[in-house]
Amino acid sequence: MRKTYQLNVRVSILLVLALLGSALLVPSSAAAQSSTIIQLWIGNPSMSVNGVLQPIDAQGTKPVISAGRTLLPIRAVIEAFGGTVAWEPSTSKITVTLEKNSLILWLGKSRASLNGTSLAIDSANSKVVPVSVNGRTMVPLRFVAESLGIDVQYDDATKKITLQESSWNISTLDSTGNVGSNTSIAVDANEKVHISYIDVTNGNLIYLTNASGSWVRWNAGRAGERATSIAVDANGHCHIVYSGSNGELLYTTNATCDNGSITTLETGVWAGLLGNQDIDVDSNGMAHIVFHNANAMNFMYVTNASGTWSTSKVVVNKSTDSLPAYSASIGVDSNNKVHICYYDDAAPDSIKYVNNISGSWSGTTIDTISLAAGWSTSLAVDSNDKIHVSYYNQVNDELKYATNASGTWQTEVVDNSSGNVSNASLAIDKTNGNQVHMVYSSGSGFMYARKSAGTWQISKIDESWTGVSNSIAIGKNSIHVSYKDGYKSDLKYAWKPL
Repeated sequence: MRKTYQLNVRVSILLVLALLGSALLVPSSAAAQSSTIIQLWIGNPSMSVNGVLQPIDAQGTKPVISAGRTLLPIRAVIEAFGGTVAWEPSTSKITVTLEKNSLILWLGKSRASLNGTSLAIDSANSKVVPVSVNGRTMVPLRFVAESLGIDVQYDDATKKITLQESSWNISTLDSTGNVGSNTSIAVDANEKVHISYIDVTNGNLIYLTNASGSWVRWNAGRAGERATSIAVDANGHCHIVYSGSNGELLYTTNATCDNGSITTLETGVWAGLLGNQDIDVDSNGMAHIVFHNANAMNFMYVTNASGTWSTSKVVVNKSTDSLPAYSASIGVDSNNKVHICYYDDAAPDSIKYVNNISGSWSGTTIDTISLAAGWSTSLAVDSNDKIHVSYYNQVNDELKYATNASGTWQTEVVDNSSGNVSNASLAIDKTNGNQVHMVYSSGSGFMYARKSAGTWQISKIDESWTGVSNSIAIGKNSIHVSYKDGYKSDLKYAWKPL
């Protein structure tokens, strides 16, 4: 049974903002992480670290240009960023470590190893290699810096090189009680941010946006303490799916009227009790939702693509002693076809993928592992309609990634060293070669991983007590993350340029 009614508090945001008195302007507490800036000059033995001049080394070594690339001794630069450099004379090996990334180079060799993956130092010029000059090891600066996530800018007029870590800008957006649980984030075409989450203290769904130019908080109505998921259509309208306090599956949007509306999609299903519900929208602005019916133990798909809401089973429970499919994630491709990944708890425990490309559901097993294989799976569709999935293996305590971008499903480990990894969210930068980005919680901190040049670059966003609830979205120019501070029970937001 479905019913639709008007929201008491509007969730539309752009045209009627000035008319509404029930919205709360949120004074965000911004705290950008400190960022080291290093400047060097070709032919100059000094470098500037946050405005303080110091020698590159005791020998007065200067950056030089060789084979069209800047070479210099890298130790002082890396140590200024908080990393380490090790030299192994017997093998002429240089190991550069920054945060969780390890880069290995060898004198005279045109290939390096980044986190265990071999890659070319300069694919266009094999003559670009580390060299020894007057007893000093000189390495290609741009390659080393960018491999470790450091931004490089060069001013040809002054021969100045500027290095800067791409640091996260972090704000606390909501600290009114126990907030930030089950957060979800989306970015519209104008790079405006939309966030949904649960206010546990008051039992409400909260919608937060900076679409007006400042952060505005809306109380969208009563909700259960379960997952929320938000998507934004091509017109900038928001679509949110969430759980009601009495087991309902609810959907709200501001696409159909200025006041916004709530639709009860299902009753008594307790969606989100086991895993989560997820939403995406197609090119027509229609919603596609996947959820687990904890009452009937069925895996369900809901859509209004035909103009009216319809529900169908994706996976049917085949036994009474297992949970067949939950913790699902959904994505819609450029042809408005639906792609879903989920955790199948029936032995032997696996990560599965289904789509309706043929007109009916069909799919495959991505990975077969073991107990609790895929809580909080996350799926994204790239610009070529290829699929990218994150999940984790609890037994091996490792975050994993799978894709069919090559034509067949390939899986790999992203992180097996941070400890207690879980709850990953994945997004694709479609404008920059479909680069994969993800965030996840761990015992080492709230982490960010980016796949670049075939390998994963991993860094820390925040402390280990944050990020258990998290979500990531990629805009045209920036990465946006919403997450919960588990210690303070606040909603936090982090962003940085791409």
